[in-house]
Amino acid sequence: MSITSAYMTSRSGLTVAAGQAELASSNIANAGRAGYVRRDAATSEARFGGGAEITAIRRDVDLTLQSRQRIEGAGAAFQTATASGLAVYTRALGEPGDGRNLGDRIGELQSRLDLLSAEPGDANAQAAVVRAAAALSDTLNESARAADTARETAGNAIDADILEANDLLGDIAALDSQIRLQPGGDMSAAGLRDRRDAALERLSQIMDVRVQTRSDGGIDLHAAGGAALVEDGEAATLVYDPGSGTLSAGGVDVTPGREGARGISTGSLSAQIVLRDQTLPEMAAALDELARGVIATFEAADASLAPGQAGLFTDAGGALDPAATGGLAGRIAVNDAVRPEAGGDVRRVRDGIGAPAAGAESDPTQVLAFSDALSGTQSFDASFGFGGSVRVGDFAARLISDQAGATSAASSAAEAQRAAVASIAAERAAAEGVNIDDELQKLLAIEQSYAANSQVITALTRMVDTLLAAV
Repeated sequence: MSITSAYMTSRSGLTVAAGQAELASSNIANAGRAGYVRRDAATSEARFGGGAEITAIRRDVDLTLQSRQRIEGAGAAFQTATASGLAVYTRALGEPGDGRNLGDRIGELQSRLDLLSAEPGDANAQAAVVRAAAALSDTLNESARAADTARETAGNAIDADILEANDLLGDIAALDSQIRLQPGGDMSAAGLRDRRDAALERLSQIMDVRVQTRSDGGIDLHAAGGAALVEDGEAATLVYDPGSGTLSAGGVDVTPGREGARGISTGSLSAQIVLRDQTLPEMAAALDELARGVIATFEAADASLAPGQAGLFTDAGGALDPAATGGLAGRIAVNDAVRPEAGGDVRRVRDGIGAPAAGAESDPTQVLAFSDALSGTQSFDASFGFGGSVRVGDFAARLISDQAGATSAASSAAEAQRAAVASIAAERAAAEGVNIDDELQKLLAIEQSYAANSQVITALTRMVDTLLAAV
C-alpha cells in the first residue's frame, strides 16, 4: 500500500467517524421526542481509494410493531369516535332507572291512569294524567332532537376528518417525492422519513391504510380495501357526498360497510360515517316506532274517536298515519283537546278525546280502557328486536337498554384498544427509541477511532516530511 493509499484510507476513517458522531449526537439530542427513530450508519468499503464510507443512514424502525400500532390505533379511533358520537344522543335518552327516561315516563303515565281510574271525577288527577302524557311526548321530542344533533355532529366531524386527511395525503405525497430523490446516506432523508411516518400515524387514526414500501424508498399507500391513496407521489382526494352517504377517493367508492366498495372499515372517519348514515338513523327509527306505538295504543283504546280523529297523542296535531312514521318521535304531541292552555279540557282523559259532552264523573270506563291498553301488548316492527306483540313500556325499556348499551360497549372497546396502542407504543419505544447510555458508549468508541485515524495521518505526514527532507 502506498503512502497516498494509506492517507486516503485514514481520511475516509475520519469522515466515517465524523458522520457517526453526528448521528450519535442527533440521537442524544432527540431522545424522547415523539416520532423520532434512532439512527445508525451503514458502512462499507469505499468505492474509490479504499477505506470505508457511510452508504446509508438506517432508521431502526420495527415494521411489524409499526404496522400493529397503526391497526390498533385505527381501531381505537373508531371506537372512541363511536362512543363519543353515541353519547351526544344517549345522554338525552337517559339510562335505566334514572327517573327521566322513556320507560320511566311511560310508567308514570300508567300510574297516573290507575290513580284516575279510582277517582275519575278528580280534576287534579285528570290534570296529572295530562302532565304525565306531556312529559312522555316531550321526552320523545328531546330524544329525537338529540339524535338529530348527534347526526349533525357526526357530519361536522366527517368534514373535519376529510379536510385533515386530504392535507395529510398531500403532505405524504410531497414528502415521498422528496425521499425518492434523496441519497440513502443523506441525513435529511431520515428526517423526511420521520415526517412521513408521523403523517402516516395520524392518517391511520382517521382511516385504516396499507403501506407498501418501494425499492426507491418511496411508498404506495392504499385504503384497507385496496383503493389507491398515494402512488408515484400523487395523492387522491377524498370526497364525501352527504346526500348519498358516499365516500370516494380519487373517484373510487371507499364508503365503509358498503358492499363492493374498496374502502375503509376503521378509524374516526369510518366511525363518523357509520354513525351518521347507519347507527343513528336506526336508533332514531326505533324512537319513531315507539312513538307510533304510543299514538296507536291510545287511538285504539278511545271509543269516542271518529275515523281519522286524533287521540290523546297526536302526530303534530293530527291522527296517526302508519305510512308516514319517519321523524314521528320529533312530532308526537299531546292533543290540544286536553290542554287547558290551548283551550282544551282535562276531563276528556276520563270521557274520551272525541266525547261531545261531559260524561258521568264516576264513570271510569274510558280511563280503564286507556290503562289496560297501555299495560297490554302492542304490535311493533319485528326488526327492532321483538318477535311479536309487547307492552309499550317493555319496548321502551329494551330500546334504552340496547342503545345505552351500544355506547357502553363502544367505550369499553375504545379503552381496551387504547391500552393495546399504549402497550405497542412502549414496545416501539424500547425497540426504536434512543438509549442515552448506549449512545455515549458509541461516542467513546467513535472518539477512539477518530484519534487512531488522526495518529495514522500524523505518522504519514512525518514520513512524507522525512522523505522530502532527504531529497
